[in-house]
Amino acid sequence: MTKTTPLRLLVISQYFWPESFIINDLVQGLGERGFQVTVLTGIPNYPAGRFFPGYGLRVKRREDWHGVRVIRVPQIPRGQGSGLGLAANFLSFALAASLLGPLLCREPYDLILVFEPSPITVGLPALVMKKLSK
Repeated sequence: MTKTTPLRLLVISQYFWPESFIINDLVQGLGERGFQVTVLTGIPNYPAGRFFPGYGLRVKRREDWHGVRVIRVPQIPRGQGSGLGLAANFLSFALAASLLGPLLCREPYDLILVFEPSPITVGLPALVMKKLSK
């Protein structure tokens, strides 16, 4: 019996652990089922609107979480939830993930999964990654 190569999955999500979103459970489950998972995400700041302790623009940009590789791109924290703060937060993630994603996530992926409970801005980095991976 031959051993198959695990499917390589890139998950693009503005929100990820330690932020509390359902994508955390999905990613952990996929990793446990043998997928080779990489998550491209932002610096955790939800719901407080400021970076979580131990995270920031210069620290903890790559980590391993339950066997999943997590790569974080810079973004503007959402602040207290004003319209301008939220727009800056969403757009800064979309821009940073679109520009830095191809540099930080270089290996080919079999699948790209996008998770975004808010605006569609996270779709932009997914389109860039798909286009550049052909």
